[in-house]
Amino acid sequence: MTFQGFAGRRAVITGGSQGIGFAVARLLHHQGASVVLVARHLPALKHAAAQLSADGREGTIDYFPCDLGADRELSREFIDFVQNRLGGLDYLVNAAGGARVTGALQATWEQWHADFSVKFWGYFAMIRALVPMLRANGRGAIVNIAGVSGIDPNSSLAVAGPVNAALRALAKVLADELAASQVRVVNIHPGATETALLASMAEAYAARQADAVDRVLDRMRTSTPLGRLPSADDVATLACFLLSDQAALITGTGIEIDGGVHRGLA
Repeated sequence: MTFQGFAGRRAVITGGSQGIGFAVARLLHHQGASVVLVARHLPALKHAAAQLSADGREGTIDYFPCDLGADRELSREFIDFVQNRLGGLDYLVNAAGGARVTGALQATWEQWHADFSVKFWGYFAMIRALVPMLRANGRGAIVNIAGVSGIDPNSSLAVAGPVNAALRALAKVLADELAASQVRVVNIHPGATETALLASMAEAYAARQADAVDRVLDRMRTSTPLGRLPSADDVATLACFLLSDQAALITGTGIEIDGGVHRGLA
């Protein structure tokens, strides 16, 4: 799919070494954008960057190892790296972290802290670090991947729900704060998605339900009204539309991509 206006644009993508983050990076790069991938594990980052660079597209591919759960005030080194490599910024996509299968009281304080550290504080730290570049640019967009459990609480995703709900509230207030700079903020709310994380989630569900992993996966895939789960590429296509100039009036909201699982009116 082709979108308008990505040639020469610049993006930072967290969680960019795999899954949804990597799919977004690949699609943006195919459209001519230059991308900096951010993730914790250097070998995975190098592998992802090599895959994208091998495509021979016009934009550049760089990477920076960073633990979003540990660095509240992102280092000056990272900010300088983005400025030096990209010369500014047009887009930030936060796609790091996952969803832990656990109950609210079952989860330890350490698990609550770890999940908020990566997916809420980590996203916010990245936004705080890079917003000055977006403002200086006079336009831009931030897309946060925040699972549908933030809209539709799930007792088996009892930590992920509050984390993603907090990201929904954050998008609203940031959209207001950044509107004068023409910087948009949008959340994407995927349901269970066909990535490597799906298998580990199914294993955790199976253990929790005393069921077989294959049966859990089959139920997850067939219980949606559309009869299938979104792929990482499905989510990436939506992300790139929301980043694009075609979505210039979409801000301060969230869009679900879950095959119709969420049934609520809000």
